[in-house]
Amino acid sequence: MTVEFNEIDAQNVEVLVDGDTYGKLNFDSGENAWVLWPADIDDGVSYFDNLEETEESIKDEIIAFDKEN
Repeated sequence: MTVEFNEIDAQNVEVLVDGDTYGKLNFDSGENAWVLWPADIDDGVSYFDNLEETEESIKDEIIAFDKEN
């Protein structure tokens, strides 16, 4: 399984899993945090203000979920 992050611009990043769109990361300046909007649900998940920490956390979660299923 590969998890990749494609930076669209300074506040928007596409999240890809095995080449398919998993969701989008958007920086919410009001919350001062990156928010993941998965493609398969209509709800966002807030992470950190640091993009690198956010990407690492998301990658770990996706891989852990895959191993459980």
